[in-house]
Amino acid sequence: MNLPAAVSVCDRMSSPAVSVASDASEGEIVAALEGRAISAVPVVDAAGRVAGIVSSTDVVRSVAASGDRRPTAAELMTSPVVVAAPDDAIDEAARRLFAARVHRLVVTVDERPIGILSARDVLAEVRHRRVAAPIGSIMTSPVETVATSDTVDEAVAKLAASNVHGLVVTEGLFPVGVFTHAEAIASRRLSPSQRRRPVEEVMSYETICLDVDTPIHRAAGYAVAMNVRRILVTKQKHLVGVLSCVDLVGVLARAPSEDTEPHA
Repeated sequence: MNLPAAVSVCDRMSSPAVSVASDASEGEIVAALEGRAISAVPVVDAAGRVAGIVSSTDVVRSVAASGDRRPTAAELMTSPVVVAAPDDAIDEAARRLFAARVHRLVVTVDERPIGILSARDVLAEVRHRRVAAPIGSIMTSPVETVATSDTVDEAVAKLAASNVHGLVVTEGLFPVGVFTHAEAIASRRLSPSQRRRPVEEVMSYETICLDVDTPIHRAAGYAVAMNVRRILVTKQKHLVGVLSCVDLVGVLARAPSEDTEPHA
């Protein structure tokens, strides 16, 4: 069953959009990301038009390079930007998110940013779809991991080299935490000796583990309620995959099928 046409991007986006100028320093970008607890900021030109976007991925790669010079937003940004209009249908926005494998769209009017639509913003719609398929059918596997005994520097380097937003910290076969872009960016304030300490000392304990057979719509509900970007997928308590908000948004991106049941 399709969502009502009234559900549009403007109904779910966060507004106003936090942006930075093209000459903003890396420090200013980090301050914007950490101060607002967001994972990306649009970069605007002198006329206020969107010129690019800097994500936490870009900053982590800069931190991993560990040079003395700190680049500007213009040097870090990705361009062109995946955008949406405020009156676009939420299903169309979901298709763009999933096709580009990005975690947010910049919502623009006359090329100027007015809001951000993240994959997490779309999850409430996913929750309303009665999807019978298990999360194991859409999870990503194998999982990028780091051992509890690996150093912070080693974790930052691995995160920067991989195309993921977080590493699962494991002890043997068991997940015990995550090392995300937030922890990697925060590590820039650590001393060299602290960065040689085990990653377990700085990892995040905020994780959700769900069984591989959990229905997709229920997983979306957990992600909304607990405000997380990823779910660890387990089978008999062993890590077998990871599920991101983008994976869940893919439910809206695909054509309706027998897996989707009408809801009241």
